[in-house]
Amino acid sequence: MGIKSIRKVDPVADSKKVYPTVKDFLRLPVIYYNTVGLEPYDSSIGDKKRGILFHLYFVYQITNLLFWFSMECLYVVVSFRNNENFLNATMVLGYAGFAVVGAMKFISVMIRKSKMTILVKQLESNFPPPRAKEQEEYAVAYYLKRCHRFTKGFGLLYTSLVVIYNLFEILQYTIRSLLNSPNAKQTLPFVDMALWNYKDSWLFYVTYLSQTLAGYMATCGHISADLMIFSVAMQVIMHFDRLTLALKNFQVKNRSGSETGAEEDLKELKPLIAYHNQIFGLTEVMNEVFGIPLLVNFASSSMLVCFVGFQMTLGMSPDRFVKLLLILVSALIEIYLLCLFSQMLIDASARVSYAVYDMNWMQADSRFRKMLIFLILRSQKPVCLKATVFLDVSITTMSSFLQMSYKFFCAIRTMYQ
Repeated sequence: MGIKSIRKVDPVADSKKVYPTVKDFLRLPVIYYNTVGLEPYDSSIGDKKRGILFHLYFVYQITNLLFWFSMECLYVVVSFRNNENFLNATMVLGYAGFAVVGAMKFISVMIRKSKMTILVKQLESNFPPPRAKEQEEYAVAYYLKRCHRFTKGFGLLYTSLVVIYNLFEILQYTIRSLLNSPNAKQTLPFVDMALWNYKDSWLFYVTYLSQTLAGYMATCGHISADLMIFSVAMQVIMHFDRLTLALKNFQVKNRSGSETGAEEDLKELKPLIAYHNQIFGLTEVMNEVFGIPLLVNFASSSMLVCFVGFQMTLGMSPDRFVKLLLILVSALIEIYLLCLFSQMLIDASARVSYAVYDMNWMQADSRFRKMLIFLILRSQKPVCLKATVFLDVSITTMSSFLQMSYKFFCAIRTMYQ
């Protein structure tokens, strides 16, 4: 049965029950974007528009992040030039890479906001209407629950990461001060450098707060962009699976060789082919929006993993080891989930060609069979997340990522020795 014919079964929407919508899939990433003063796409007609203070808040946040990023770069340059603080410099360099990826993900969304708006509108136009029959056929509730399982877990992990990093130094200093410990020292959470003297004055707390906001901004850049990718990819997978099911259930009517049956088959197949093209359009726009941040993400995360791994091979206190372990696990999980979702897209798109082959196409009209050939050929081109033209992401990319990280690790280890 064709997609269009399915949507015409029940013309009256069920108003007594609230069904999931596109906004339910995108709600969590949008919340993270809003916490830093950014709207990832233009709101629908009737939604409340953000005021000038909301946009000024984002300008402050991104300016603050870029300022502390420049401080991190300055700290690394000074440390390497003076041949001192090598261990701290490598860790700060990892923070700088983390920050620049977060900033680039925000800037990419700002530059491609019109594309993001088009993507959301396409998702809404292809989303099943609020009717029980179609919601069940698309299994919307299942895919929404599955999406939330990934997005909430990933969001909680990175939120825990930034909270621990932001509060660790200030809590450690406060506890040691209360205990009158001689080891009580005012230390900033990421880079212990500023353009002003903040030691032993109220400026320390202002500086500390500014740096924690920068840390949250960078982390939010990672969270919000990745969650948006997960949410969009899950909907694309839902559409691929719905198309696969529709093809499997397709009943060929041209069994007796009648012209009427052949025309009916062609009439029902055309909407399915158009639906297939629309799904491909969704992935193309998604890769246009997130292609460059994905590429930078893989490169910088590889360096971050090797820097953190290098630090963990050296002697350190248990609390510092736990901090490094947390950021290492978070970076690995982020890359793994991106590879996993891309592999899920590849598998879902490939299932379409298998469904076409399983159809009763031998009894169909010759025109019908020719259209199926083009559908299979299109399905055999893998749909995946693309880090621009340089990298097609899949689960095998994870092994390449680990190999690259190990090479960086060996290079840093050689420099240190």
